[in-house]
Amino acid sequence: EEGIYKLQGAAVCIDNDNGRVVAVVGGREQKVQGYTLNRAYQSYRQPGSAIKPLIVYTPSFERGYTPDSIVVDEKFEGGPSNAGRYYAGEMKLQRAIELSKNTVAWKLFEELTPSVGLSYLLQMNFAKIHANDYYPAASLGGFTIGVSPVEMAAAFSTLENDGAYREPTCIVKIMDSEGNEVIGDEVQEKQVYQKRAARIMTESLTGVIKNGTAKGLGLKNTVSAGKTGTTDDRKDGWFVGYTPYYTTSVWVGYDLPKTVKNLSGSSYPAAIWHDFMNQIHTRGMNRTFEFDDWRSETAKTPPDSQAGN
Repeated sequence: EEGIYKLQGAAVCIDNDNGRVVAVVGGREQKVQGYTLNRAYQSYRQPGSAIKPLIVYTPSFERGYTPDSIVVDEKFEGGPSNAGRYYAGEMKLQRAIELSKNTVAWKLFEELTPSVGLSYLLQMNFAKIHANDYYPAASLGGFTIGVSPVEMAAAFSTLENDGAYREPTCIVKIMDSEGNEVIGDEVQEKQVYQKRAARIMTESLTGVIKNGTAKGLGLKNTVSAGKTGTTDDRKDGWFVGYTPYYTTSVWVGYDLPKTVKNLSGSSYPAAIWHDFMNQIHTRGMNRTFEFDDWRSETAKTPPDSQAGN
């Protein structure tokens, strides 16, 4: 009752120009006194496939892969299953990203190594990375504790910001009793991803919205990029997406995880994201993403692609 045990949601919106948190939803309204859980900051959940751009795809783009690289979507011993248990064989990495192919992400993550992939999250101050997370299952969001909506929003905002991370803040300035500024609005940036790789990732994620798991979720007045995430048994759903202006992460699930009928990253979370982002992007917001020309490059191929095993 009073929103405590009902289906919950949380969301964070970040201004990509300065890293400020401009909107937070911590959950349903609770008509109770005392402590209220702010799920946007205080809940850590499995991110599902929404984590793939951060620890698999963008790091792979830094190491010579391009969206045109040929990868193999196939079942293999000790590996994961795809949603729907369908395997497409050889395909371009771009299409594997759009369709969120688990087998491809797992193989790329093994090639990177978990220590390299997870190092990107540590650079962006993800607080709950655990020693038991350093296994291939992390490539699909299989974490011991998980991630928070504010961490996910800040990380995807990093992709839009050409790979430079900014600690998300709600503070504009703090003044003392005499009117002196004690803390100002100073943005400290840290280059986490190579600019080229971040731009390729953004271009690829526009394809998720145009042709992939989030097809049909494009915004009316501006370009957008994003990624869906769904955990095992549909206990958590995520959508994290961004425009040249804002990045918004949305999580939906129960505080005590349980299966939610029809929950996926492309259902309730994506619908919330789409409606909110359409409202805050008005006509005249006509910036576009900046992309690099990677198509003249020789695309790297995974070591086992040619053998198909």
